[in-house]
Amino acid sequence: MAVRKDSDDEMILNDLHIETGDQVAVKNLLDDTIIEFFKEKKAYKLHYGWDNAKMILMGLAVVIAAASHFYKHPTVSEEVFVYSCVIGYFIIQGLLLGYVTFIEKDILVRMTRSKSNSGTAILVRTTFPYTDAHYTISIHPADAKGKQRKEELYIGRYFDKDGYFSKEAFTKDIEAVLLRFETKDKKQ
Repeated sequence: MAVRKDSDDEMILNDLHIETGDQVAVKNLLDDTIIEFFKEKKAYKLHYGWDNAKMILMGLAVVIAAASHFYKHPTVSEEVFVYSCVIGYFIIQGLLLGYVTFIEKDILVRMTRSKSNSGTAILVRTTFPYTDAHYTISIHPADAKGKQRKEELYIGRYFDKDGYFSKEAFTKDIEAVLLRFETKDKKQ
C-alpha cells in the first residue's frame, strides 16, 4: 500500500502509479507484471524464440530501408534498387503483420515447465477490451483445441483511487489462475 505524507520528504512505498484512465498504460503494467511473475517462477522456463525471430526480421527490414537511402550501387540504376528495397521492406512488414495478427494474436508469454520432458508449450494470453473494466487472462497448452478457459479479473481491485497499483493483490490472483490451470492440467 502507499504511505503518503503531506511534507516535502514524502515517502511512497508503492511507486507504481499510473493514470487509470489510460487503458494502454494499465494493460502494459498488468502485462509486465505477469511477465515478471513467470520470470520469477523457477518451475517455468520462458521461451523467446519467436520474439527473437520477429526482432531479426524487423532488423532486416531496417537494414533494407537504410540501404535504400544510403547505398549507391554502381551497376544497378537507383530507381530499380530503391524499388527493390521498398518491395522487400513491405514484404517483411507484411509477413510480420500477418504473423502477429492471425497467428500470435494476444499471446503474452510462451513457456514450458522446467522439469517437463514432454516440452509441451504453455501459452499465456491476455486481453483488455476498450472501455471494459475486466482484464482477461488465459493460461493453456499450446496444442489445446477448442474453447480456452478465460479468467476475468476486475481492474478496480488492483488500483486505489489515486492510481497506485497493488502488485501483491494482482500477483496473488495470477497465482490463483495458475493454480487452477495446473490442477486442470493434471486431471488431463
